[in-house]
Amino acid sequence: MKKRKLFSCLTAAVLALTGLSGITASAADGAGGFSWTATDGYQTATTSVTDSGGSTTVQFSNATDGSTGEIAGFCTQDGTGWDWSDYTQLTFTVKNNASSAVGFTVALGTGSGWAWHQAAAGATIDAGKSTELTYYLKSEEWVYDEQTTALADLYEVHRINMMVMAPYGQSAVSGSVTISDLKLSGSSSQQVEPKDGFYVDGAVLRDANRNAFVMRGTNYAYTWYQSDPVKDALAEIASYGANAVRIVLADGDQWTKNSAGQVANLISICEQNKLVCILEPHDATGSNDTNRLYNAARYFANDLASVLKGHEDTVIINIANEWMSDSNDSGWQSAYIEAVKIIRNAGLKHCIMCDAGGYGQGYSTIINGGKAVLDADPEKNCMFSIHMYGYAGKDASTIKTIIDSMRTRELCLCVGEFGYKHSDGDVDEAFILSYCQQTGTGWLSWSWYGNGGGVEYLDMSSKNVGGTLSSEWGQVIVNGANGWKETSKLASVFTGEVAETTTTTTTTTTVTTTTTVIETTTTEEITTTTQEITTTAEITTEPQNVSRLKGDVDCNRKRNVADAILLAQYCAEISGTYVSPQGLENAEVDGMAGLNSDDISVLLQAIAGLTPLD
Repeated sequence: MKKRKLFSCLTAAVLALTGLSGITASAADGAGGFSWTATDGYQTATTSVTDSGGSTTVQFSNATDGSTGEIAGFCTQDGTGWDWSDYTQLTFTVKNNASSAVGFTVALGTGSGWAWHQAAAGATIDAGKSTELTYYLKSEEWVYDEQTTALADLYEVHRINMMVMAPYGQSAVSGSVTISDLKLSGSSSQQVEPKDGFYVDGAVLRDANRNAFVMRGTNYAYTWYQSDPVKDALAEIASYGANAVRIVLADGDQWTKNSAGQVANLISICEQNKLVCILEPHDATGSNDTNRLYNAARYFANDLASVLKGHEDTVIINIANEWMSDSNDSGWQSAYIEAVKIIRNAGLKHCIMCDAGGYGQGYSTIINGGKAVLDADPEKNCMFSIHMYGYAGKDASTIKTIIDSMRTRELCLCVGEFGYKHSDGDVDEAFILSYCQQTGTGWLSWSWYGNGGGVEYLDMSSKNVGGTLSSEWGQVIVNGANGWKETSKLASVFTGEVAETTTTTTTTTTVTTTTTVIETTTTEEITTTTQEITTTAEITTEPQNVSRLKGDVDCNRKRNVADAILLAQYCAEISGTYVSPQGLENAEVDGMAGLNSDDISVLLQAIAGLTPLD
C-alpha cells in the first residue's frame, strides 16, 4: 500500500481538545478486553462501534483513501497510561466484512505529550478476507512528525487508534471490519533445525553446511536469449565474482515453456561455476489472477520436480516473478500460502522465495503477510524478495524501514531486483548496497543483459558474452563499493566449509531475557564511561592470525571503544542495531552466559588496559 497522508498534527490538536475519559480493560468486552469507541471530532466516517465477546466490529460509510475527505477511526484510551515497556509486539486479526478491499493502519499515543506514532506500512485487506497484523513496538517502523522512528515512552501508552480507509487511489468504501485476538507479547524467536539444503533461520539464509549465505548476484534473462551461449555467459558472470544468479524461465502462460531438460542443464552449469541457482518463471508478472501464480507453482511441482530433487543445496525456487500488480496484503498472503502448498505436495523441500506484490515493490504484502506464509509452510522454509526501484528503493529511509522491518519480524529477505534508476524514478543504489552489507541482506542486480523498452541502461554488460561492463551499472555492481569483488563469498557447499557454531536465534532470546538488567544501567552511566575511555584515544588491540578476538563486537579485528558502544546499543535493544553471529560470540567477555551490563563493564575495563581478556 502506498504511503498515505499522515494525521499527526490534526490528531494532536484533537486529543488536546476532546479530553476523552480514561478507559480500563477490566470493564470492557471488546478486542483485547478493551472498550472501543468512535474517534471523537475527526475520522468521522465511522458510523458505529460494537464490542462483544472479545471482538470489536466497526461500521463505516464513505471512507476515502485519506488524501481527501474522511476515513473511519476508532480507539481505546487510558488517561493514566498503560505500561508496555516489557512488550515487543502488538498483534490482532482484522476481518474485512465489506464488499470491497479496505486499507487499514494503527497509531499509538504515548508519553506526557500524547505523541502520535502511526505505523509506516499500512495493510490492504480484500473483501471477505481476514489477516493477522503484527506491529513491532521497538522497531523503527513508526512515523512521528513525518520521521520514521521507534516508539517513544512505551511506559506510558495512552491510546490505541485504528483507522479504516479506501485503498490508495480508490473510491470511497462502506461496510464493516471486525477486530479480534488482540494481544501484547514478546519475541517469538525459536531454534531452527538445520536442513539438507538452503534453509531460513529467522532473517538469515543458511546453506546445507549451516553457514550463512548472503546473495551477491544478478538476474539472467535466459528464456528470451536461448540462442546465446548460456554456458559461457554464466561462466563470465561467475568470473566477475557473483555467487548467485536468478534465471528467468517461462512456464507457458506467456512464453514458450522451458523444458525440464533445459532447466537441468542450467542447474548443472551453475553448479560447475559455483553459482547458487535461483529459478523463476516470468509469465505471471503483474497479474492479479491467482491461477497464474498457481500455474507457476505447478510448473515446479509437475514439470520440474524430477530435475530439482537432489539439488536442494544449490537451487532456490522463486515461485513467480512479481505476481500481483496490487499491494493487497490479504490476497497476496492467501494466494502464496496455496502456491507454497502446491510445491510442497510434490515433495519438493527446497527453500522457496516469494516476491512481494505491487510488481515486486509492494513491501507491505510481505511485511504484513510473510509470517503467515512461512508459518503455513510445512517445511518452514520460505524467504521473501522485494524489488527496489523508484518506490521501494527511492531513498535511504524507505530502504532502511523495509530491511529493518523484515529483520525485526525474523523474515529472510533478498533484494531480488534493483537498478540505479528506472521508469518510475531514481533509486538510491548506493544505500541498498551499503545497508545490505551492514545487515547481511542478499541482493541480485537487474540485470546482466537484454533490457528493452527504454531501460536498456540497466544492462550490466554490452553483450551476453564477451562484452564490456557499463560504467554506470556493471562497474558499480562488480567493482564498486560493496559490490561483488568486495563482498561476495561463495556458498560453503562449494568450498566444503562446515559451520562450527549453531544458529543465532537462541542468542537473540538470551539477550531479550536480560534486557531488564541492561536497562538498570542508565544511558548516562554508559556515556560517561565511554567518554572517559575515548580520551585515551587510540587504545586498540590487534590480534595476529586468530579467528576470534574477545571483545571485537564489530568484527574488524580490533578491540576499541566502538565495540563497547555497539554492545551497549545491542543490549539496550536500540532499533536498527545489528551484531553478526561472530560478533555476539566475541561480545561474551565476563565468563557468564548471556549478554548484559557485566559484559559491557568488563569490555570497557579491557579497552582501558585494566583487565586482560586474552
